[in-house]
Amino acid sequence: MLLEIEGLVARYGAVEALHGISLDVAEGEIVSLLGANGAGKSTTLKVISRVIAPAAGEVRFDGRSLDGLDPEDVVALGIAHVPEGRRIFPGLTVLDNLRLGATARRARRVEIERDVDEVLTIFPKLRGLAAKLGWTLSGGEQQMLAIARGLMARPKLLLLDEPSLGLAPLVVKDVMETIARIARAGTTVLLVEQNAHLALQIARRAYVLETGRVALSGDAGTLLQSEEMRAAYLGSAVRVAAST
Repeated sequence: MLLEIEGLVARYGAVEALHGISLDVAEGEIVSLLGANGAGKSTTLKVISRVIAPAAGEVRFDGRSLDGLDPEDVVALGIAHVPEGRRIFPGLTVLDNLRLGATARRARRVEIERDVDEVLTIFPKLRGLAAKLGWTLSGGEQQMLAIARGLMARPKLLLLDEPSLGLAPLVVKDVMETIARIARAGTTVLLVEQNAHLALQIARRAYVLETGRVALSGDAGTLLQSEEMRAAYLGSAVRVAAST
């Protein structure tokens, strides 16, 4: 397994957000992490990327424990985290945002520029926006830029936190299709997403968190057809999909 999490506990002060969760992600997979607001999805990604130190449990990446590592060390190992809310640099151009994504690699300029060109091939719309400042981009363009910047770290594992949040349905479809292409090209993806229906359509497997615990897990197609899953998490999404 590329990523292995065992007995993970995380706290915000006295409040325990994760109660000993365990999950794994194999190389080449898209695995979705689903659940309601406050279930612990974003916290899980923050622990993996070491933004938050765990209170107990272990995270192993490519066979190595991440205990004691700083966030920049985790990036250098091959994990890139695209947080909720995009968090691009609004006063910098698209190109400069992308170049900053390669900072942890300490690569040569010629290598970075080659990678910029490769990333813009994945996101062709950004090529025409290369000289635009971040704040002038639409929400969908900013999300594409955030994902593209994450890819500039050349990650083995890409952590995506709510990439569809606040986007129009057609833009969400484009984002999900792009994530699927990224995985097909060889980057493993752990996807946190509230749109469970769309997430399960592109994922191989999924885990459902409920108040800091794993409530359901399994093959994405099986979960998509599960009555328990549909009743708890897919009801509105399925009705919307059926009506379009």
